[in-house]
Amino acid sequence: MANGVATLGDVAKLAGVCISTVSRILATRHGENLQYAARTQDKVREAAELLGYRPSKLARGLVSARTGMVGLIVPSVRDSFFPSVTSVIEAELARSGYNVLLANTNSDPELEQLKIDDLVDWRVDGLIIAPVQRTEDAGQFWELQKRKVPFVLIDRTFSQLPFYSVTTDDYAGAVMAIEHLLSIGRKRIAWAGGPLTVSTIRDRHTGCVETLINHRVLPDLRLMLDVPPTEEGGHMAVAKMLAMEARPDALFCFSDLAAIGVIEECTNQGISIPDDLALVGYADLEHSGILKIPLTTIRQPRELMGQCAAEILIAQMEGKSTEPVQRNLPVELVVRESTVIRSRSGTSSPRIKW
Repeated sequence: MANGVATLGDVAKLAGVCISTVSRILATRHGENLQYAARTQDKVREAAELLGYRPSKLARGLVSARTGMVGLIVPSVRDSFFPSVTSVIEAELARSGYNVLLANTNSDPELEQLKIDDLVDWRVDGLIIAPVQRTEDAGQFWELQKRKVPFVLIDRTFSQLPFYSVTTDDYAGAVMAIEHLLSIGRKRIAWAGGPLTVSTIRDRHTGCVETLINHRVLPDLRLMLDVPPTEEGGHMAVAKMLAMEARPDALFCFSDLAAIGVIEECTNQGISIPDDLALVGYADLEHSGILKIPLTTIRQPRELMGQCAAEILIAQMEGKSTEPVQRNLPVELVVRESTVIRSRSGTSSPRIKW
C-alpha cells in the first residue's frame, strides 16, 4: 500500500478480482442487487475491511459531479456573530449529508475572490458567503450565477440584485434603537459603524438618519463615527466623542463588539453608562447580557439565519429551487442596563454630566 493507504488496486489484488469489480461492489450498499455472485461480493468487502480501505470522496465527486462539500466564506472568525451562525449552518447541512469547508477572508476583497475561486476549483456543491463589500461591485457573484454555482449570501446582500440571500431587517433595527434612545430623553445621539458600501451598515445608517428626521431631530453628520466593528473600534469611538465640543448623550453602535469596547473605554475615562452616555449595540451576542454593564442591543436571529441559509442552499443544490429566494428576518430590541438609569425608587431618571 502506498504511504500506508489502501487503494482499489490493493483491494482487487487481495480479493482476486479486477479493479472495476471492486469499484462497482463498493459503490453499492450491502444487500442491493448486483450482477456479481454473493461470494464475490463478500470477498471484496472482506478485503476492503481487512486493508482498511476508504473510498476517496474527491475521486467519487469527480465521477458523480458531486462532492458533498459546501464552502462557507465569512469576513471574520473572531467576530462571535459569524461563528454562531456557522455552527448552525454546519449542523443543518450535516443532516442532509453535506460537509463544510470554512474560509476566512479577514474582510479582504482580494482574499475573498481567491477563496471563492479555490473552493469552486475544489468542486464544492455550493457556497454560503457573507461578502466583504468594500465596494458595491457584485461582479464575482454575477460570475458564480453565470457558471450555475449554487450560492447564498448571508447577513449582507446587494440590493435590487437577484441573488439568493438571508439577511436581517437592519433598517428596522436602527429605527428601534434610535426610537428607544429618544424615548428615554436623549437628544444628541451619535452612531458608530463602518463603510456605507456594506449593506448592513448602509441600512442601519439610513434607519438612524430617517428616524431622527421623523422625530424632528436634525441629524448631525459629525456624530456619524466611522470605526471598525471591533472592541478597538469602540475605544476609537469614545476618543472621537471626547474630542467633540458638544458631546453626545447617547451612542448607537452597529456591533456589540464595538459597544463592548465603548464600555471598557468609558470605564477607563470615568464616563458613566448610562448616566452620562446611553449605549445600544447590535447583534445580542451570547455574552452581551452578562457584561459589567449589561448591554441594550438589537437581537438578530442568528440561528434562524443559519438554518434558512442552509435550507435555501440545499434546495438549490438538489434542483428544488429555480427562483431566487431572499429572506429578510425580523429583529427585536432587548433593553438592559446600558440605557436604563435606575433611581432609588426604581424608576428611570436621565442624568447627563459629561
